[in-house]
Amino acid sequence: MVRMADTADLETLVDLRCARYGESRADAAGWLQNVAGLEHILVLQHPGKPPAAMLAAVPVKYTHRNGIWFCGAAAARGVEMETLLPRLLSSCLRAFGAKEYDFAVLAPENAREAQALEALGFKNLLPMRVLQKPIHRNLLAQAEFDSLTVRHLLEMRMRCQPGCISLPELAMNEVMTQLYRRGLTVVSNRRGYGLYYTKGEELQFLELQADNDYCADTLLQAAREKTGAERARILLAENQTLYLGAGRRCGYGMIAFLRGEFPVTDVYFRMLL
Repeated sequence: MVRMADTADLETLVDLRCARYGESRADAAGWLQNVAGLEHILVLQHPGKPPAAMLAAVPVKYTHRNGIWFCGAAAARGVEMETLLPRLLSSCLRAFGAKEYDFAVLAPENAREAQALEALGFKNLLPMRVLQKPIHRNLLAQAEFDSLTVRHLLEMRMRCQPGCISLPELAMNEVMTQLYRRGLTVVSNRRGYGLYYTKGEELQFLELQADNDYCADTLLQAAREKTGAERARILLAENQTLYLGAGRRCGYGMIAFLRGEFPVTDVYFRMLL
């Protein structure tokens, strides 16, 4: 049977998530309780057995529209998630459409999964761009590091990307806490921000938002002065106005319309974890 998770399931769900994603138990429990929320996790369980699989169906918003973010699928050893997931998603799409949700989004893990999702009505309309660029030196570039609160980050994100599919502040607090534990650095000023890891001679930006290319370059240059790294790998939404026309397109988000299509040219979908 399929049911919603409760607190009695937490340890088993932590086990499933740790095995699937290689997380620590603390991170797995934090994601389950504070990002997804146990009340939003679907559990597949056979009578008399522990939960065999799970799928989170997290409410999100895009402007005035209500949506569902499917994420965190995991299954016990011996359970074929590739076979199970399409059937589970098919039932979920019908159920959430009947509850007057407007859309569902997810990020497929590979091309094979994306192809299976297309058969369910998901469309590859929320891709990203990967941009590799040198960082020019600028000793006068000004920015702060690791001083941006989550609330201010969300406000700046919405200003730069008004069409952002968003999680509540509590969930983003957990996301950012886990990213910091993994070595994330935040560079910011009043004109934008960037979230990056340092990997050798390269800065890997998970997200970069700024008023224009000049403001984005200033953030990159400040990060170079802090780290010494001379190159950046940047993930950008395909429709993001920064460095338009640069970078290569890569698959990321897919969307299913549950109650009629609507324009998605300005939609930004990036949940970070």
